[in-house]
Amino acid sequence: TVDSHTETFSNHVSILKVRYKLTMASNISAWLVPLLLAVGCVALVGNIFHARKVNKSLMVDIEQGQADLQVASDNSQDCTKKMAANAADATAKDQQVATLTANVATLTEEKIKIQEQVTHLTAQLEEANAAKIALQAEKDKLAADLKAAQAKKEEEKKPAKAA
Repeated sequence: TVDSHTETFSNHVSILKVRYKLTMASNISAWLVPLLLAVGCVALVGNIFHARKVNKSLMVDIEQGQADLQVASDNSQDCTKKMAANAADATAKDQQVATLTANVATLTEEKIKIQEQVTHLTAQLEEANAAKIALQAEKDKLAADLKAAQAKKEEEKKPAKAA
């Protein structure tokens, strides 16, 4: 029966070991679960603060982007107004150039007509001058002939008076 006591004692020790392991396991799970929950909470709190920080940064970026977009929009509107004004100026200048081109064409035609008239009148003047020179030469010849005839007539009168 010593064997039986030994065996019983061994069984009790084995049971105690199992109980100790179970107790220890339950003690570990008793403090492990809250520890894991605490670590999870700390991680979540850290994540919340990080998310807030990122959100603030994103909000600043969004506001800056909106401000930049507004400036770009204003610049675009200014450029559009300037472009419209320049287009109107260009149209007015194009019309002015077209008018001036038409005026140049008209004046060129008038110049050509006046040059033709000047050429025609110059030819007439040259003809008139040539006729004048011819008439002057004829006049001079006639005047010389007249003088010669008068001189001859006076010479004829002188001998007739003398006779």
